[in-house]
Amino acid sequence: MIDILEKIPCLTTLPEEAQGLWDICLSDIWCPNSLAEWRDVVDAPQDDSTKATLFVNLPETESQELIRTFGFSTVDLPTFPPIEWVNQKLPEHFNALCTDDSKLLKQSQLVQTIIDRVSYTLPDIMVFLVLDGLSLYDVADWAFPESWHVVCEPCFVDGLSVTTSGMRRLIGSPPLTHRLFALGYVQRFGFSYWERSQNQLTNVLFSEFPPSQLFRITTFEEVLDRLQNTDLPARTFIQIVRTGLDRVCHNHREKPDIEAILNQLELNIKQIVEAVGSSQKIVRIFVTSDHGILWFKKQKVMPFQSGTASARYVCAKSSSDMSGITIAESGETFTALTGDEVIARNRRVTEWGFHGGISAQESFVPLFDITLNGR
Repeated sequence: MIDILEKIPCLTTLPEEAQGLWDICLSDIWCPNSLAEWRDVVDAPQDDSTKATLFVNLPETESQELIRTFGFSTVDLPTFPPIEWVNQKLPEHFNALCTDDSKLLKQSQLVQTIIDRVSYTLPDIMVFLVLDGLSLYDVADWAFPESWHVVCEPCFVDGLSVTTSGMRRLIGSPPLTHRLFALGYVQRFGFSYWERSQNQLTNVLFSEFPPSQLFRITTFEEVLDRLQNTDLPARTFIQIVRTGLDRVCHNHREKPDIEAILNQLELNIKQIVEAVGSSQKIVRIFVTSDHGILWFKKQKVMPFQSGTASARYVCAKSSSDMSGITIAESGETFTALTGDEVIARNRRVTEWGFHGGISAQESFVPLFDITLNGR
């Protein structure tokens, strides 16, 4: 695409929710905000006038003028940029994305984003579903009924892409349930596969759920059964933490059928929406994950000097000859590998994926924002 843009400017349209991710990949391309801005630069040449040029989401009248008057053509781009484009650009932008303001939704800002959206509409029922291990690029083709209002946007894992770190960023401090309580969501239902008393992370994730409002489950059907057979009053908050793809990437004897698991997760989301949506109330559902998964594809092994139990990161600063990015988190310093072509140790025979590194697959998770207007 860049070769074409260096010859002649082109026009395209991108979904608003995907522009932050596209901005990373288009950082070397000049994207004028308007026809007037482009004319000003062309009439008074600056460095930008020699760059590859792409007009993004211009008003229809300006787009038509560029096409008719100058003969510029349109290019069709996918909703999300290709994985290889993101992996090429992400390492140089990672630190800035973690600290600077951008159009990209950060995982550490997710609680505030949810609060802003919920406080504006105050739905009768609010659901927060967290899946352990799910990449944006694994769900890009998921489809939901047209009667639902669904937006899928990239969420950037602005830190170490591991479960303990990602889950804590997702829940926030003070936790999401605390913030929602202030908005009147006093009725709460929590569902977890783990006991609070036996799992420190679960205790953090459900810290403000009274015992009577927290349910340990062993199957997903238990969640559906309770939601379908409970009269959910207005201002009810439901939080569900369940396995995603993490469980099959770390310890699975045979190669997992990833597509089948993804299909089941997609179905489970639809079942949750239908279960809470049957009440004819206004419902808002947010679905996301703590980190993505980099699937095994015979990556090159490039060990850390200090050794590591993880294939993608080590708890130490990188040496001068190590390709990695340093991340400071929770009082410790980590070095994470970048891209999708390298791991730090040989794959275990029951290991089919990795996380903890910095890549399109590990560092971007989906945020599905689903609204049912019930009435």
